[in-house]
Amino acid sequence: MDRFLIVEDNKLMAEILAQILRKCSNPREVIKVSNVAMAQRVLIDASDRIDAIFLDLNIENPLDGIELLGYIRKNLPKMPVAIITSESETDVVKKVLSHQPQDYLIKPLSVHKVQRSLAKFKASAENSVANS
Repeated sequence: MDRFLIVEDNKLMAEILAQILRKCSNPREVIKVSNVAMAQRVLIDASDRIDAIFLDLNIENPLDGIELLGYIRKNLPKMPVAIITSESETDVVKKVLSHQPQDYLIKPLSVHKVQRSLAKFKASAENSVANS
């Protein structure tokens, strides 16, 4: 996996995540978008260029990342997604997990957390190939 989409409205957080990804996996491409509409456009135009997505749960408004995750699950069901958030309330976590993201990262981000997501993405991809 070496092509990532970061959906994060905080430019500093998006750049920190991009730097962590570069440190962990030396990606070929990191695309950063700051709103749901831009994310959907990238997914429509370039989903074949994306290996995995890091999605801020509160991208523009509270919990609107769940809607985008639903869109991804409907249109790209095998796309690995990690949710990024500071939300840890049980109801929110359950709602997000019902959409089956590969990972749920609580801010602040760290190299270890991103590496864990990458490992989960790889395992998910291997499972998809094995079940095909």
